[in-house]
Order: sequence, then structure tokens, then C-alpha cells
Amino acid sequence: MRLLDPPPRGPPRPDRRRHPERSMSRYVAPLGFTLAAVWVAVLFVLASSTH
Repeated sequence: MRLLDPPPRGPPRPDRRRHPERSMSRYVAPLGFTLAAVWVAVLFVLASSTH
């Protein structure tokens, strides 16, 4: 066992470089759904508060 050797450098992460659109859509789709749900809730509260 060599204690003075620097830690080995791992290969670059291929997931982010190969398919950035897949990793982004993974987060954008739930975000869009959440924003739509919040928008519907806000409209419902505004509509119910006016009557």
C-alpha cells in the first residue's frame, strides 16, 4: 500500500456530457407540473375569495 501516491482521478462523468437534455428534462418536467399545480391552486383561491 502506497500512502504517498495521489488519489486516482476517475473518468469524467459521461452522464452530463452525453445527454444533457435528458438530465435537464428530468428536472424541468416535474418543475413545470408543480408550477401548473400551484397556478391552478392560486386561481382557485382567487376565484373562491371573490364570491
